[in-house]
This record gives sequence, C-alpha cells and structure tokens, in this order.
Amino acid sequence: REACKWSPELAVACELWKEIKFEFESMDTV
Repeated sequence: REACKWSPELAVACELWKEIKFEFESMDTV
C-alpha cells in the first residue's frame, strides 16, 4: 500500500493485482 504512493505504475499494478485476486477468488468459489 505504501509503494502505491511512490509510483503511478506501482499504483496501477496494485489495482490490477487486486482485480486479478478478486476474480481468482470468485472463480475458486464457483
């Protein structure tokens, strides 16, 4: 979370990772 403040690229990566993780968890429960 702290790293997201330093670099816009890292912030984007953090957002993408959250979406990927969420989708993976959703698929896992189905």
